[in-house]
Amino acid sequence: MPLCVRSYELSQKVCQFIRFLPFRYIKQTERGCFSIQSNMEETSKPKPTGPVVFDGMVVPPFPPLLQDAGKRFEEIKNMECRKDDVIVVTYPKSGTHWAWEIVTMLLKQRAEYSKEPMECFFLEAMPDFNFVHNVPSPRIFNTHIPIRWFPNQHIENGAKIVHVLRNPKDIAVSMYHHFKNVGILGDVENFQIFLEKMFMNPKAQVMDGWFKFEKDFEKAKKNDKRGAIITVHYESLKKNPVQETKRLAEYLNVELSKEEITEISDKCSFKKLKLASQTVKDNSLVANVELFKKTEPFVHRKGEIGDWKNHFTVAMNENFDAIFKEEMKNSNIQVQFE
Repeated sequence: MPLCVRSYELSQKVCQFIRFLPFRYIKQTERGCFSIQSNMEETSKPKPTGPVVFDGMVVPPFPPLLQDAGKRFEEIKNMECRKDDVIVVTYPKSGTHWAWEIVTMLLKQRAEYSKEPMECFFLEAMPDFNFVHNVPSPRIFNTHIPIRWFPNQHIENGAKIVHVLRNPKDIAVSMYHHFKNVGILGDVENFQIFLEKMFMNPKAQVMDGWFKFEKDFEKAKKNDKRGAIITVHYESLKKNPVQETKRLAEYLNVELSKEEITEISDKCSFKKLKLASQTVKDNSLVANVELFKKTEPFVHRKGEIGDWKNHFTVAMNENFDAIFKEEMKNSNIQVQFE
């Protein structure tokens, strides 16, 4: 049986979360997961349109997760893996598209955009999970799932995992604007409310929340005896793109010239990736997925370092720092806030 949400305590988390979203009704699925219905619909005709809570965490409103989060997580956990598979993993709004495109170009050994959008290889969001079997090697997947739900075979194979770490303050700002643009903030009127009631609220955090998500990866990396996991700092990739791209190439055992590394780094700059998503990518491949159509224009917003300074007040920053200090007191994770 998949791990699902059944406890009274967890149901309270759902209630706390939906206070700040445009959803009011909860339906328990056959697997015990809670799906949230739009308050614009009749309760007699439930049709989940928002996030669900599964395994103690709020998960994004991707169609497969709305339909049956337990099934999709089990599919990922038990998928057949190949030894040359690579998984790019980030906490949401941490540069997933950016890192995935760089890794894809490096493994192709040429500075050429993949015509398939990243969403085609998004483990928890791809409409038909059987698609993974038809992807030619090397397969480069991407995900936001916590390490405990990673494919068993991928871990056993010691296969590559590219983990991107980003300053949580900038993540909060990016996530706020993303949620606002796609219309799932509901009663959350401003960034301060979002920060306090959603991003920093243990009962409403997406994918375990940044603290647990990153500390679990820190533990996994500490126990990684085969060097399968590499952590790339979003800020380092922004400040020193050629150097970090070269480091990724070495990790992936790809031999490229300095000129080729530089060309890939340039092709994956924020502005060029944003343009490519509009002119090169075959978005018809995911056009039937309503969520992707809504979010695509907002995936590449700014990509800046330090945008949090334009949103945090002194009081908000002091409160965040106090929580950060307490949460990370036993962690060696080094976050680049500047």
